[in-house]
Amino acid sequence: MKQNLTKQHIWESFYELSATVPFEKLTVEKIIHHSGVSRATFYRHFRDKYDLMNYNSMAVAQRLIGWRKCSSWQEFLYYMFMEIERDKDYFRRAFKTSGQNAHSPFLFEYSYSVTKECYMGSHSITELSMQEHYTIAHYCHGCVDCLEDWLRDPDAISAEEMAALFYKAMPECLRDTWLHK
Repeated sequence: MKQNLTKQHIWESFYELSATVPFEKLTVEKIIHHSGVSRATFYRHFRDKYDLMNYNSMAVAQRLIGWRKCSSWQEFLYYMFMEIERDKDYFRRAFKTSGQNAHSPFLFEYSYSVTKECYMGSHSITELSMQEHYTIAHYCHGCVDCLEDWLRDPDAISAEEMAALFYKAMPECLRDTWLHK
């Protein structure tokens, strides 16, 4: 329990700093100083500042998947966009990161793994065919790119409308593959 509180405290410090310090100038040293934890404590919880940034997106998704017990992709997408809309500035900053550990590739990998798990579980399979792999990859890449576009546009449509569009764009073979049936 204390480890979860420490991890959350480090993330909150990062979040506060990221509101005023550009990500490329934000260092682990600054995060450690702001949070008041030791270097060893930081590295016990996170690999680097990118891991820390991506922690938030993963935590939001896991909360919606596990705690809220969404019953469908449609419901999950609705709540996910509502969460993102509440903190658009943070997610805009996250998408501005670049490099191999940037937010966009992380978000693709994470969304792909969740979608793949749902698909495989609902079909009781242990391996994807190449067609299934590319169907999931195509959808997840498109979602990440569209999410980034939506965050960039100050006159974008509402979170509710985006969730509906993402669900409508979802291939039929994925729609009924939610984890909690």
